Amino acid sequence: MINILIVSHGNFGVELLRSSEMIIGKIQNVECISYNLGDKFNDLCKKVEESITRAENNDLIVFTDMYGGSTFNSVDKLMKNNNFYHISGVNLPLFVDIALNKDSYSINEIIDKIIKNGKKSIVFVNDKFLFN
Repeated sequence: MINILIVSHGNFGVELLRSSEMIIGKIQNVECISYNLGDKFNDLCKKVEESITRAENNDLIVFTDMYGGSTFNSVDKLMKNNNFYHISGVNLPLFVDIALNKDSYSINEIIDKIIKNGKKSIVFVNDKFLFN
């Protein structure tokens, strides 16, 4: 079983999950941690660590919203002592893809698929069409 943790600024992760469920239905084994204005970074780190500990007997993919941001840093500092996968820059198509396929592939196949499809989901539309 693959568990998912989304660590985001504000309610981005909660709304990403809600939007995904609007498209594909209920998604199991997902937890969201929001980092809101005024929250303490150490409190965020503690919440992240507790969530990672709860999932320690299963494969875990942690998504953060922005590479180098506070949410990223809270996860990054725990990577050397824990066994999980961390992907930064989550978006709706990427998350829907993982939610649909997380029980159909091995963890390594899923990670590879996420990265490839996540990059494909960002499109400069002007290059795709000729406008007069």
